Formats: sequence, structure tokens, C-alpha cells
Amino acid sequence: MVASLRGRAARGALHVLALKAIGTVVGRLSEIILPLFLLPADLGVFALAAFFSGLLALGGELGMSTALVRWKDRFAEAANTAFVLRLALAVALVGGSLALGWGASQIYAEPRLTGAIVVLSVGLVFQAIAMVPRVIATRDLDFLKAGVPDSAGKIAAAVATIGFAVFSFAYWSPIYGAVLGLAFGAGLQVAFSKWRPRREFRRDLAKEIVRFGKFVSLSVFANFIGHSVDAAIVGLLLGVSSLGFYAVAYSWGVYFPSNISSVLAAISYPVLSHVSDSSERLKRVLSENLRYFSYVSVCLSVGVAVLAPVFVLSIYGGVWSPAIAPMRLLAIAGLLLGYAGIAQDALLARGLSRTVSLVSGLEAIFLLVLLAPATLYGGLLGTSLAALAAAVVVAFGMSRAAARAVGLSWRAWAGAARDALIAGVVTGVPLAILTFFLPTSLPVLLLGAASFIAGYVGVLQVLTRGQFLGELRNILHMALRTRLE
Repeated sequence: MVASLRGRAARGALHVLALKAIGTVVGRLSEIILPLFLLPADLGVFALAAFFSGLLALGGELGMSTALVRWKDRFAEAANTAFVLRLALAVALVGGSLALGWGASQIYAEPRLTGAIVVLSVGLVFQAIAMVPRVIATRDLDFLKAGVPDSAGKIAAAVATIGFAVFSFAYWSPIYGAVLGLAFGAGLQVAFSKWRPRREFRRDLAKEIVRFGKFVSLSVFANFIGHSVDAAIVGLLLGVSSLGFYAVAYSWGVYFPSNISSVLAAISYPVLSHVSDSSERLKRVLSENLRYFSYVSVCLSVGVAVLAPVFVLSIYGGVWSPAIAPMRLLAIAGLLLGYAGIAQDALLARGLSRTVSLVSGLEAIFLLVLLAPATLYGGLLGTSLAALAAAVVVAFGMSRAAARAVGLSWRAWAGAARDALIAGVVTGVPLAILTFFLPTSLPVLLLGAASFIAGYVGVLQVLTRGQFLGELRNILHMALRTRLE
């Protein structure tokens, strides 16, 4: 059973990683191209619209997906009940988006926000349609069916966004692209699944789903505030153009490294849930997740932090230079948030959704108290420092709680990340010094990235005594050769 589960997880990781790699390349291409065709103010409008439509989305999920993954009895009835409940909430929230959009446009003195928020909120309906098919595939550890539609939708969104931007749709480009991507992904999710909705709603099951999901919802709300309210504050205090700079910095500093934790999140939570009754197996799986995440994400985070000046100036020019310092700080925050996400998966697998909500709430409160004065007096640099401080709080809180819940010692926790962190520092510091004296050009950027990756892998091989590449080969071999039961 242990070997089978590891094999299924490895095979799922390979599928998801391949999809994420393609999606990341296309998504990063979109992130590179958009600032070439859109003004900072355009990106700022989209960031604000995404924040307010994200607020609406919080009212539509209620932790239902997490609850269904762990559901044991009467699953078919519970799935139909959750579908009806979520679809009804999505339709109601789309109707309420007009009032929210109007209110936001008044607060920010930005009339473009109303239509942007309303159009983005339509995506809630497609998310509701895709929920149950995705949950069923996740429960079965069929990561291909669970991941392909979502990844294809994100790729479609990125391609569509690029097309709209090239044809001068301005701030509507990422909005239309996001909605089209969600629609495409939901269509594939339903097409891949044998499940079809029925007119079935059980009030007792709905109460049970919401009861479990309420703490998950609180943690999701706190996570959203902790990771998104900075956009609302920057837009309010510094204006939409400054928010455009911050959005680019956040995309590369936080979202780029966190793509790795999102790969693990699609696999680690259902796998951890399967082994949650065995402390030893749970510790082993968590330790492996931490180590594999560190291998890749440390490389990405340190790489972004070191090469940010060369990247921004060689691609976009001096007009985008305000994004450099925030990008470097947010790269560190993105790494910490990845560790927090892995710890959160372990806590949820243990059924400790209340602990997750408490720690996430602490992060949100910390950021809400610190963010406004930091932004007001420190500008974008102050905002980034506040975001980094909040990431330290949530990473420490989640990790400590998960270590206690799982029984994984701090020494083992630190040991899983130690080699990668040392390799990142040993390789990154000399490169940072070298690029400081070199001209900012595309060849320097490409040469710097290649040399950093090569140096990082070499140092990691030395620190692990050759086990790093051997471990990756074993995982790849297991993924390719293991047959799903």
C-alpha cells in the first residue's frame, strides 16, 4: 500500500509538473508581454478588479472542496448537495457584483472598475460547475483528470490575454482572458468526468459540509486578506499606476516561486489525507514534500531576487524600475508562503482546520495593522517589507503547528530545507555581485540565469553527496513505471 501510494503520488506529480511547466512557461510569457502593451494603470485596474472579484469568490466556496475530499459516507448525495449550493451562491454573487463594482469605483474614483468587477465575477459560475468533477478526480488520486482541465484553462487564459493585449484591449485583456480560461477549464473538467449533477439537495448534508468548511472558509478568507489586501491598500494610497508596478513585482516575486507549492498542493493534500491515520507515514510524506519543494522553489526565489534588476531593466526599461526592489523582497516572501502552504496541507489532513484559520487570521491581522502605515510612509518598498513580515509570521505559525500535529521535530523540518538554502546563498551571492558590475542586457540575463541554475545544481549535488539528482531520477523512474491500481 505504501509503495502503491508513493507511486501514484509520483506519477501524479509527474503529470501535474509537466502541465504546470507548460502553464508556467505560457503564463510567464504572458507576464513578460503584458507590460510591453499595457500601461501600469491598466495593470492596476485589473489588480483591483481581481481583488474585489476575489472577495466575492470567498462567499461562494465555503470550504466545500476541502470537505468533499475528506468525505466518507453518502458521497454522491453530498456531491450533488454541494454542487447545488455552490451554483446558487455563484449566481447570487454575480448579481451582487454590480453593487460591489459601483462601490469600488466610487472609493477609488476609478469608473472602469464597475464593468471589470462584474465581468470577472462571471467566472464564479464556471468555478462552481467544475468543483465536483475536480474533487472526484482528486479523491481517486487521478491527478491527470484533476489537473489537465485546470492547467489547460490557465494556458488558454494566458494565450487569450496575450492576444487581447496585442490587439489593444488594454485592461480588458487579462479580464477577458481570465473568464475565457475558466470557461474552457470548466468545460474540460465536465467532459473528462463521468459525474453529472442531479436535482438533489440534502439539508442535513449541506449543514455538515458548511460546518466542516467554516474554519476552512475562515482560513481562506484570512489567506486572501493576507495575500491580496496589499493591492487594495496600494491602489488606494498610491494610485493605480503604482499598483501596476507592485502587481508586476508580486507576480514574479510571489506567484512565480509559489507555482511549485501549487504543484505540491494538488498532490500533497489528498495524499496526506490518505495517510493521516498513520503518524509515521504522515511524517515521511511531509518531510519529502518539504525537501522537494525546497529543491526547486529556493532556486526560483533566489534567482528572482538576484536577477530582478537585470530582468526588469533589460526587458521593460527604466520606466519599470520601481518594481525592482519590491520584486526582490517579495521573492523571499513567496518562498516563505510556499512553506506555509505545505504546513497548511498537513494540518488540514489532520482535520485541524480551526488551527489553520487561527494562524491565517493572525497573519491577516498583522498585515492589516502594518500595511497602511508602511505603504503611506515607505511607498512600494514599505508595502513589500510589510508583506515579507507577514509571510514570516504565517510561515512560522503554520510550520510550528504542523510540526506539533505531525510529530516532526524542528531539526528534521530545518534539515529538509537546509541543503537547498545553502546552495541558494552560495550560488546567489557571487552572481549578485557580478551582475552589479555588468551591463543590463538580455544576453547578461540569459547567461546569468543559466550559470545560476548550473551552479545551484552543482552545489546541491555536493551538499547531498550526489543524492539530489539521484533522488530526482528515482522519483521520475517511479512515476513512469508505476501502474495506477
